[in-house]
Amino acid sequence: MLDDLARLFAWLAAALVRPASGLYGEFDLRPGDRDPAPGLPARYGGADRPELTGTTHVRDLHRDLRELGFLLAPPDAAAFTTATWLAVMEFQRYASLSDSATEREPRSATLLDAVAADTHLLHVSAASAFPAAGPFRVLVEEEVVEVTAVSTVRLTTAGGARGPGAAPRVTRGLEGRAAALRVTRGMEGTAAAAAHARGAGVELVRWSDRLVAVHAPFYERYADPITGVVNAWTRFVLRRWKERRRRCPVVVEAWELRDGRPDRLHTIPASGHRAGNVWGAREITSTGPRLYVRDLTRTWERPSRPPVVPAHPELDVTGDYRVLGDHAGPRAWPEFEHTWRPEGEMLPEHLLPAQEPGGSGPTLRQLVEAGDRAVLGTYKVVRAVSEVEAIGYFDCLNAYDRAFVSLGPCHWTAGLASGPSPGSAVDEGELWGFVAYLKETNRYAFAQAFGRFGVDVATEWGRNGAELFNPSQRKYTGRPTVPREGGGAHELGRVEEFDLFRDWHWFYRVQMAGRTVDGFRRAMWDMARLRIRDVGETPWDGPAGPPTWTVPGPQGPRPARIKDVITSERGMAIVHRWHIRAPANMVSAGPATEPPEARRIGRAGPVLRAACEAAAKEHPSLFAGPPGTWGDAAELALVAHLRAQGGASVEYVHEWPRQASRNRGFTLPYELLPDHGDGRRLDPARNSFLLDAGGLPPEP
Repeated sequence: MLDDLARLFAWLAAALVRPASGLYGEFDLRPGDRDPAPGLPARYGGADRPELTGTTHVRDLHRDLRELGFLLAPPDAAAFTTATWLAVMEFQRYASLSDSATEREPRSATLLDAVAADTHLLHVSAASAFPAAGPFRVLVEEEVVEVTAVSTVRLTTAGGARGPGAAPRVTRGLEGRAAALRVTRGMEGTAAAAAHARGAGVELVRWSDRLVAVHAPFYERYADPITGVVNAWTRFVLRRWKERRRRCPVVVEAWELRDGRPDRLHTIPASGHRAGNVWGAREITSTGPRLYVRDLTRTWERPSRPPVVPAHPELDVTGDYRVLGDHAGPRAWPEFEHTWRPEGEMLPEHLLPAQEPGGSGPTLRQLVEAGDRAVLGTYKVVRAVSEVEAIGYFDCLNAYDRAFVSLGPCHWTAGLASGPSPGSAVDEGELWGFVAYLKETNRYAFAQAFGRFGVDVATEWGRNGAELFNPSQRKYTGRPTVPREGGGAHELGRVEEFDLFRDWHWFYRVQMAGRTVDGFRRAMWDMARLRIRDVGETPWDGPAGPPTWTVPGPQGPRPARIKDVITSERGMAIVHRWHIRAPANMVSAGPATEPPEARRIGRAGPVLRAACEAAAKEHPSLFAGPPGTWGDAAELALVAHLRAQGGASVEYVHEWPRQASRNRGFTLPYELLPDHGDGRRLDPARNSFLLDAGGLPPEP
């Protein structure tokens, strides 16, 4: 209690005057700083310090971060790099939470008895070095042992009675601190040693087993912007973490599988170390292990659900590692049990607006029974395409290609890298258009998923997303930002900065937002519908020259749009899928000979137009008049030509849900879907698609 009061008063003094820590010369270490080296003066706080020689502030920072569990920090490096910057930001993020972790004291124990090969009860010197209950694994010299039960032992002093079952001999002064560990010997391919000598070390195999969840009072948290600069408050809080043995409370682990379940921690070939605290996207370079997270915080409002791994209820499944050309990183696919089932599935009750505050959306049965063609048809189109893009799950993510991370029913990307080198530029990404919309419409969900972790958008959504809208491709794109020390924002634009979003901790955060943040998930319904609406409203022909077709409108005849040409559920689902994969195929600017304003608006793309022209050439009588006169046969011909050019993903949408794989674990009751004559599929009839535009913002 007195210690807590002292810390509170120290915080008050820091808030009134200036935080002082005694760390790193009280310099605000930042990118570009370095310790002195031959021919190079020290650089601290963004300025050269030739008067300082022999200082090791940057090296000390790296050592401290790694001691606290933040292994993004380069080991024993003397220069403050982008990796350092990212590691400091991670410390600031976790130090701002109300939950933390502390490392057990002591870190290891010793055997109090000699142990023979057939011994299954180990007496150890310190109960506090281990969890209070099994199972967990310890290393005794070279042998891995699984502890199945723990009991405290009342110790006798040296020279006490000895015999079977007797308490171990100890040195006076250790009374009450020992434990008896009931064990299974020779785990993970190790052999039960013929003997372990009294005094042999016993330590936990898993780093996460060494941690205990603790509450972080407000006066021990970091409350400034997450800038990656080691400012005064960062040093103040970091000093408290060191003093109180605080550690990063979220741990990513790579596990080797046995019968599809975690069996042992993966050993990294390059170092021989167990992968018990994974950070970097390329830290695990084998595609065999499965990654799990042990989260000691209450950051996410978890639903009540069975554990992913009954034998390890503390673990959340995250994904595995994949390589694609020059890029590599995490992947989470339901086929490999990386997703929550059914909580992560894009069911209407999880995706559509809640029927009452705090409730769920309608079930598929309720949608069918309600008879609202627009809502049901729009959900069918979004769901069919999501099974191609996100494999039907909110927590199905891709972070192994040049897009860094992709998520949602349209798998919005963080941005495409122009090359694999750290300094390569990154284009704008649709993910940030979605995040801007989320921020505008649901500040709480935005804060839960991104804002509290120090990530924002460079361009606000505003009234209708016009500043983010690319009219020639009919999509919303933007860039992410992080706070800049001293005010303002730093816009991320290089590969080495965007790699932040493919590291395992960020991958887990975005995944958990998809699993648990209700507003985050429901905003995806709006964003998917905006895409369908905006593509549908695209003129079939450009504004320059006479249009090919006109259709009736409220104000009289108007030029035809894509939604007037493709009008079935099946056709619009194919257009929606194709626009996600290759927007310029479905929507593109006009020829270079047109005025810039005409080209900017966009029109039906070359693939879409070619399919229509081929269908009309093959069946001229079906397309004799304007689109309003076409019938079901014309729609089928249009869709057939799109299907013929589209490849496997378009075929999946065309046949949906006939090709839905059982190993994806879908629980959507497809058997409730209306039968349109060729099975319970997307309706192929002309004019069968009606967009549910309820609640959408105005067109940009």
